[in-house]
Amino acid sequence: MVDQTAEMMPQRDYWLSGNLKTLATGLTGIIAIFVALKAMAYNPGYEITLDDHIFRTVAFASLTVWVTLTIGLRRAGAAAIIVLGMATFIELILAPVRGESYGTLASANMGIVLAYCGLQLYCYRINEDSTDH
Repeated sequence: MVDQTAEMMPQRDYWLSGNLKTLATGLTGIIAIFVALKAMAYNPGYEITLDDHIFRTVAFASLTVWVTLTIGLRRAGAAAIIVLGMATFIELILAPVRGESYGTLASANMGIVLAYCGLQLYCYRINEDSTDH
């Protein structure tokens, strides 16, 4: 007789496992470190430098990957839109209220786009691997 409980369980081959789980945990840690460092380094009225753009690109790319892995790889577009909404709120409303300069939304968007493109390539690889079997 076949064990039907195993057949009734949903199959999520695209979900977190192995190296991807380690990567997601690492990215979450990177986000926490960046947020803590940025909060400590807050200085109202300073000019935006190249370091700020790199920081925002990496932070929002990490956040996009983390949100995508949280809600599922097949929802990468929705995750990118969620992070884009948060980036827009932070960069256009919250940062100017705190006295920071404008001009960082482009670097936040660049991080989101780079992460989304990488996740799409990863999703295609998973689909190819599942069709080869």
